Amino acid sequence: MGREWHQSWLMVSFCVGVIAGTILALCFRVNYFASPVWLGVVVGLFLVAYLKPKTALIIMVLVAGMVLAFFRASVELKGEDYVRRLNGETVLVAGIVKGDPETDEKGTKFRLVDLKFGEEEVGASGGLYVSVGENEELARGDEVVLEGKMSEGFGVYAGYMYKPKIVKWERPEPGDLAVKMRNWFAERIRGVMPETEANLGLSYLLGMRTGLSDELNEKLRTVGLVHIVVASGAHLSILVEVARRMFGKLSRFAGVLFSILFVVFFMSMVGWTPSIMRAGMMTILTLVAWYSGRRIESWRLIITVMSVTLIINPMFVVDLGWLLSFASYAGIMIMGPKLTEYFYGGQKPGFVASMILTTLSATLMTLPIVLYYYGQVSLISVIANLLILPTLPWAMGLVFMTGIFAGLPGMETVVAWCATKMLEFHIAVVEWFGEMRQFLMEIRPYQWWVFLLYLVIIGALVMGWIWKKRRKVVKLREVE
Repeated sequence: MGREWHQSWLMVSFCVGVIAGTILALCFRVNYFASPVWLGVVVGLFLVAYLKPKTALIIMVLVAGMVLAFFRASVELKGEDYVRRLNGETVLVAGIVKGDPETDEKGTKFRLVDLKFGEEEVGASGGLYVSVGENEELARGDEVVLEGKMSEGFGVYAGYMYKPKIVKWERPEPGDLAVKMRNWFAERIRGVMPETEANLGLSYLLGMRTGLSDELNEKLRTVGLVHIVVASGAHLSILVEVARRMFGKLSRFAGVLFSILFVVFFMSMVGWTPSIMRAGMMTILTLVAWYSGRRIESWRLIITVMSVTLIINPMFVVDLGWLLSFASYAGIMIMGPKLTEYFYGGQKPGFVASMILTTLSATLMTLPIVLYYYGQVSLISVIANLLILPTLPWAMGLVFMTGIFAGLPGMETVVAWCATKMLEFHIAVVEWFGEMRQFLMEIRPYQWWVFLLYLVIIGALVMGWIWKKRRKVVKLREVE
């Protein structure tokens, strides 16, 4: 028991070290740990603490996690510093298009990664945000060479290029097969459904947000429903449930195996965004734990996946999607049960009450982040979520069946009509609530003090827990 306890807390300490180290490294721009020698230091510290089960050595693992975070952040920061030094210069840069390019009346915007500069192809980490003239043929995974003026980056982007010249553009063969399959399936749906409804349905089903209008995106953000068009845990949970129902009848192993395959395939179609990586890792770990008969506490799962994603890319810590994904999950899995226990004790709340508490928990945990980046939050988002979320699985299912039955006379008409009507209802809810700007609370964005709200939230949870404990003690005394 002592050995298991020691190993468990070694991993917790290591993960906390990675998270804390990443934040410190980016805040103070620690970029002098880029040598691979530091990886040897990490391994050495971890082995010493693992082989000698002493509680005091857990601190050593915490330091090992921080050193690993410093190493990864240093590599990224050095690459970012190289790109920053090019600000104002005309450069030749090659890279790979990451994610789906977004095309509108202003042009096409995309992210370029795996950067190589100049004729000598000097490599640099980080990513560029690029805006070119309208080009609807660009796709995820394309290899492009650009020539243009480098500008200062923002957020997770090391630099920005506005309307550079496309010197070279190639699509590797066979290319991204998952994207080809996704696009083929999307075209089947678009062929039998109205454009607006089809684009909304594809954003639900496949995370394809590029077809949504700016007006609808703005209203989704105003009403607090932007999370429904970001492929995340809710979408994966639906896929897992389908896989377990289909293959779980064969065996427990088959249900888990095909669930994981569905999750990985869905992630490859959507793209390896921070939010889908978080959701996918958590879903797979939960499935493995369920199959092995082990229980993973939510907070342990959160810090484990958080640390793994930060090792993959330390810059995720300033990515809005990454922050919102973890905050909403923490709200649902940690705050939700606490609120339920506070209001209902040991009783199970009804469907509507459960939805209200879940939505409220996620909203509260993401509130400081939303206020910081957007400077606004809707006071009626809970109501809008209650109208949309219960029907989201049905909408996704109908859109999927529309793609399956497309081309079959009769069947495609019936299924596409049902899917369209469901999505029309969602659009009507978004537009109706989106017009109610009197319920919109607005402040100036990028105010650091909004994160102090987390102290209020945590304090309220602690006070509620203390009050609950005192009530139990009083009742026990009355019984005695």
